[in-house]
Amino acid sequence: MRVRFPRMWRLRCDLAWAHGLLWFARSGTGGREPKQEVHLYMYGRYRQLADYHAARGARDRARRLSEKASWHLHEGGGDDSPSALAMAMPVPRAKPVDAMPGDGNPDDVA
Repeated sequence: MRVRFPRMWRLRCDLAWAHGLLWFARSGTGGREPKQEVHLYMYGRYRQLADYHAARGARDRARRLSEKASWHLHEGGGDDSPSALAMAMPVPRAKPVDAMPGDGNPDDVA
């Protein structure tokens, strides 16, 4: 039987395992910095946990977790600037027949 944890505890367990694995990996490699993918994984977990606490009104805890998330994003090579939104553009109109090369036949390839 699988035990179902609430979302917050699942995120905390993920972070605890990741920190434990990092400690173990660093002990054998002379304390090298983890790969960027590890930082981006930690960023995602801290960001989700910060969002969880912010939604429940724990602003100080959410701010601290958000700062940790930003640090991991920076270390992972990510960009902390806001994402650009897609802009709606009009659908281009078909070219008039006069502008087509050749004899005006759209199947004519120049």
